[in-house]
Amino acid sequence: MRTPRFRRCVKTADIPPTAVVALFGEFLSSAGSGTTFPYLVVYLHDVCGLTGGQVGAVLVGRSLAAVAGSVLGGALSDRHGARRTVVALAATAASAAAVLATAHGHPVWPRVVAAMVCTGAEAALVPAMDALLARSVPEHTREKAFSWRNTVVTSGALLGVVGASTALGTWGVSTGLRWVYALDAASFVMLAVLVRRAGGPPQGTPHGQARLHDRHAGQDHGYAAVARDPAMRRTFFFVLLVVAAGFTPLQTGLPVVTVLTRHVDVLGWLFAANMIVVAVLQVPAQRVLARFPRPLVLTGGTALMGGAWVVLALSTDHGVGSLLAAAVVFALGEVAYMPVVAALVNDLAPPGLAGRYNGAHTLAWTSGFAVGAPATGALLGSDSVRPFFAASAAVLGLAALGALTLARRRKGNHR
Repeated sequence: MRTPRFRRCVKTADIPPTAVVALFGEFLSSAGSGTTFPYLVVYLHDVCGLTGGQVGAVLVGRSLAAVAGSVLGGALSDRHGARRTVVALAATAASAAAVLATAHGHPVWPRVVAAMVCTGAEAALVPAMDALLARSVPEHTREKAFSWRNTVVTSGALLGVVGASTALGTWGVSTGLRWVYALDAASFVMLAVLVRRAGGPPQGTPHGQARLHDRHAGQDHGYAAVARDPAMRRTFFFVLLVVAAGFTPLQTGLPVVTVLTRHVDVLGWLFAANMIVVAVLQVPAQRVLARFPRPLVLTGGTALMGGAWVVLALSTDHGVGSLLAAAVVFALGEVAYMPVVAALVNDLAPPGLAGRYNGAHTLAWTSGFAVGAPATGALLGSDSVRPFFAASAAVLGLAALGALTLARRRKGNHR
């Protein structure tokens, strides 16, 4: 499948066509997912009729499904190849989303199971897509490829959020959510078709040989091999801290603060501002960041995220201005953090274990949310907003110092 305009946009002289198609597929998939992730609680409560306690139980189950999916996706990618795994998982997610779109009027439990399956499949897709992208480009362009990935994923999610808001505003919650999940299912179908038709690098090339090696060598190793790598262990705990004290407060803390301060009407604009900053600055900033050592870039990005929470820790009223400033400063930290840590993980991965290394990276994300979400709920539930953000900033400060010790690439890296 040809995507000429998209290819010109990302300058395919540096990014191979296979990676371009994968990026375009991720854009479509993230647009579909962006339509649904803000509204799952609304779907479960208003459409499925679940009580607050039942919704909470489903959300816990989704967290467990995400943890399992992150581990499974890496293993499947090593055993069967990243491209084949992406196609199978995208088809699974599409089927689950289709159930959510069409199962109205039927018993609730199929929809709950479908939500779990969709979450697990989406989590499993992340390490598979990371491995696919990393193996589709030369090592020296990985950070550029992951910069584009962060750009297209953020842009797609922003488009999805706007589309979902429009659908619910036009057709109401029940009908609007049916269309939202139908679009989500369609986006996964398009991802599967694009990746399936993209093929891969010729088997006679180094990348083709690495891909074959990934499919067979991974059968003789497991996550124990990943755990034995001290550099990956440090990276895992670094990512866990950043997610628990950074991304979890962003995604769950800010919404709670807007409720407590009666600024719910600006919540969408806060996330929109955050996404726009990332989408606009990610690729241009990468050209500058590439001149600096990776540990230093990660330290700066993590420190900026902590600075966002310092803004809220020092704010006395948590007005719209301080909330917007925090969202924008955090976005600047994301720009530095996201592509570098993803490239670092793939550079640490030996042939045959790329999927599992990316699975461990995804597991650090899901574990970070599992740790951070209860802490966010407990601290904000007691109306301890300023201490909560001060504690989050302190944890990110420690993580920033720890970033200075993260390993560089295994071989030949001037950075």
